[in-house]
Amino acid sequence: MYGILDSIASGPIEALTSENSTLVGVGMSMEGIEQNPIVYDLMSEMAFQHKKVDVKDKNRDVIVAFPDVSPSFISLPGERYQHYGKPTSRRAVLREKTNAYEQPHLWYSTSDVIKALQLFIASGNELSSISTYSYDLVDLTRQALAKYANELFLKIIDAYTLKDVDGVTFLSQKFLDLVEDMDTLLASHDGFLLGPWLESAKQLAQNEEEEKQYEWNARTQITMWFDNTEEEASLLRDYGNKYWSGLVRDYYGPRAAIYFELLIESLEKGEEFDMLKWRRKWIKLTNDWQGGRKLFPVKGNGNAVSMSRSLYNKYLRSE
Repeated sequence: MYGILDSIASGPIEALTSENSTLVGVGMSMEGIEQNPIVYDLMSEMAFQHKKVDVKDKNRDVIVAFPDVSPSFISLPGERYQHYGKPTSRRAVLREKTNAYEQPHLWYSTSDVIKALQLFIASGNELSSISTYSYDLVDLTRQALAKYANELFLKIIDAYTLKDVDGVTFLSQKFLDLVEDMDTLLASHDGFLLGPWLESAKQLAQNEEEEKQYEWNARTQITMWFDNTEEEASLLRDYGNKYWSGLVRDYYGPRAAIYFELLIESLEKGEEFDMLKWRRKWIKLTNDWQGGRKLFPVKGNGNAVSMSRSLYNKYLRSE
């Protein structure tokens, strides 16, 4: 599936795809457990490969890997680009002088993803009882929405550059609504839940103190490792990002909201975007979330077919 392609190069694959493949057994990708089957295929195959495998492509969707960069480092040349097959007048692109934000990119056609999603939804009445179908449907819908969110973010930066406060406000809220909707979709299948990850960590504990520590460890690994300061984020952040219900709504959404709030504040005050304030608020949000004890569901709830159909109509259907 395309969703698998999205995450093929996340995690420790690149380190294990060299000519020296004798270390493959060591790395059977602990950090990719139960979320990306193609990783295991690649790891197993490397024992029989004599050449390097190109795994430079990687996925950095804005929702799960939000930019730690001032909007002043995102330029808006007057070039045209394709929005799901339709030309659009402007595109936000990162200036070459900074590598602080890795621009989301695609190596496949988004229009093909939309067509695939249409076919998946059309088969819903017949296949909805099959768990693997529901998993792929949720994953494919998530993927299409993630790419839509990437472009929506660029529109927000466009409006900011034009000093359009109303535009930034409107588009920011649309982005946050999309995050909420995506979380609801993800909550419909057991395979996209935060709860099992946290509960599996807590179950290893022998006492309450260990349970708190193990849950903190689990929350930290998928957000930001704890070598940050109040004003400097850890370099080990978001590399273990996940599209999991609970994580999307309670962490990724609020993080994006902080950034958008400061964009609006910058325009209203006529001042530069406050990067220091952004980092302080983001890091505090992260550390507070890591120390939280909120319980999250371990079983999916909802109808994946009806939700996918609804979100397709809301965000992706061609006019």
